[in-house]
Amino acid sequence: MAVINVTNGSSCILAIGNTSVTGSIGGANSLEVPFVQDVTVNASTGVTRYKVLDSASEKAFTTPSTNQITLNVLVDEDVFFGDQANTDNAVAANGLFGVSNSKTKVFFEVGFEGSTAGDKTISGEGFISGLAPTVSMDQAVWITPVTIEVDGDLTAGTV
Repeated sequence: MAVINVTNGSSCILAIGNTSVTGSIGGANSLEVPFVQDVTVNASTGVTRYKVLDSASEKAFTTPSTNQITLNVLVDEDVFFGDQANTDNAVAANGLFGVSNSKTKVFFEVGFEGSTAGDKTISGEGFISGLAPTVSMDQAVWITPVTIEVDGDLTAGTV
């Protein structure tokens, strides 16, 4: 069994952009979110159950998936508020807060092993939500949860 190693802190494991090119790991002008603490990929198919009189067991059928990516990240000023110098990627220019506030659709890619060619990824498009940055005396850096509400399917691939 191959081990998925995400402990290499120098590897980008999340890229976000306003196009599929700028939202890919290693893509030109992509917003590569540093210092990701944890990532959860939720691809849950819904199920509807019903009963019929001629069966002792319930019947079931699946409904479309609800896909979501959640993570916690340490954010810096450019990632959270944007880097206006990046004119080729509106997500990088406006930051996580800007695209969440304006409800801008984003493209993303999560690298499961890092950013080396051949590493496994999951990509898609959706909307940033769930930002709640916090800081404290015991934690003197800004940490925020981030949720990407996926619009459509998740796609498995490689860097």
